[in-house]
Amino acid sequence: MSAISGMALSNAGFSSAATITGWNTDNVVVDNSAPVDGITGASVVYDQNPSNTGATSNGQITFTPPEAYAPGIKVQPEVYTQGGSGGSGLTLDGCIMTSNPGAICTSDFQSGKRVKTQVTGTEPLDLVFDVQAGAEANYQMFYRLINATSKSLAGFALEIGFGVGNEFVQATASDGITFSTDFMAKPSTANASVTTQYPFGLFGDASTNPNFDLDGFFAPERSGMDVLQTATSITSSGIFGPYNDIFGSWITREGVPEGAFWDHDFDDSTEALLMAYLNSSGQWEMRRDIDEYGVAYSLTGSDVKYFGSFSEVSDYFGSGYALFDDDVEDLANLNLNFAFNLSSSVESGSFTLRTTVSPVPLPLSAPLLGAGIGLLAMVGRRRKRRTN
Repeated sequence: MSAISGMALSNAGFSSAATITGWNTDNVVVDNSAPVDGITGASVVYDQNPSNTGATSNGQITFTPPEAYAPGIKVQPEVYTQGGSGGSGLTLDGCIMTSNPGAICTSDFQSGKRVKTQVTGTEPLDLVFDVQAGAEANYQMFYRLINATSKSLAGFALEIGFGVGNEFVQATASDGITFSTDFMAKPSTANASVTTQYPFGLFGDASTNPNFDLDGFFAPERSGMDVLQTATSITSSGIFGPYNDIFGSWITREGVPEGAFWDHDFDDSTEALLMAYLNSSGQWEMRRDIDEYGVAYSLTGSDVKYFGSFSEVSDYFGSGYALFDDDVEDLANLNLNFAFNLSSSVESGSFTLRTTVSPVPLPLSAPLLGAGIGLLAMVGRRRKRRTN
């Protein structure tokens, strides 16, 4: 089946569930170089066959060994029910996740499941998946959008369809592949089949999440994008929560601030704790401290501390709690939670998940100024001491 044609084969009789059989990479250049731990690879996605003259890319799927390896996406078959064994939630037949050989759909928190999708342009990014017809089935999608466009973004849109690039045609519900409305997206309190969230370690209330002991670094409140869902589209409709108040629109990876991080558990496979960051006023704002037992806790209000440099922050904690400075990359990351429903009428062939991001509109008088600022940001960006 060609991802470029988007053609479907008629289905025949079946007794098993419909299956998403894999990621179709006909429009992708996969980095198959020898993997090196800690060095990120990428599968670059094009709007047509990459060998064609004029083929262009607006994004890539990244993977970093040893968590994940090429190509960066796998379809994991696994039957499970939301709410656990005996739960009353939706039964899923598998998931689409990053190509982590040590993880499955139901692996523990921070086991590395999200597909890391770097959007590098504002034209569509088309991911194609092959399908085998069968009885009704559902597949969870562990998705992350990373703003690598060099522009601030206003939002995103997802569409289900067929074909890629100029050949793309949006699907309808009668085609048998839709965004599930029965899926219970996390957090369950949202009572929604689709949710988005900027990473919980930055924005979240620890009392509502058993995986966290600390509130989000910036606020004890979730933040993400509201969405509008139809059978074959998911469209953002603005930012909710405190992200917008602090940073405005969805900032680019090039524009994220520096942070002071503490590797609190000396485990490279888990995320280090953000203790302070370089705010827009040029001060290092410390929003977490460490108690006498070596346990981090949040600072709020007048307890928040300010320093003139990273070295001053590091000196405050002392050599026993060695900090390192790095970009707060998670500020450019938006996590998406949703699922696909394959009805018994779906045909064998392939379908496309199209992702399109929208930039923040510039004032009519600002195009040249905006371009200049973007260039300065690229020239002045600091080299990181550690790659996450």
